[in-house]
Amino acid sequence: MSKPPKHPEKVVRPFVYTNDPLVMDLIQTFAKRSDQGIDKYGKTMKYGKTMVEADKPVADWIKDAQEEAWDQIVYLEKLKRLLKNLNIK
Repeated sequence: MSKPPKHPEKVVRPFVYTNDPLVMDLIQTFAKRSDQGIDKYGKTMKYGKTMVEADKPVADWIKDAQEEAWDQIVYLEKLKRLLKNLNIK
């Protein structure tokens, strides 16, 4: 069970709605992932408690984005090969 937010005036999840269940699932997952990161590390990243507070060199932002993109490519390639092995087009 989730603990109550520290700043209830900033709660978005109960008020965000779309008719697309996939988008709703993604919104919930995105918010949950952020909360888990803050709970686990006491912050969302090493440069600040939240993304708004994060302050790091532009080159670090670029490097982080590249690393995330590379991970996505690996995951997509894995899925592509799984589908191919299952003869799914």
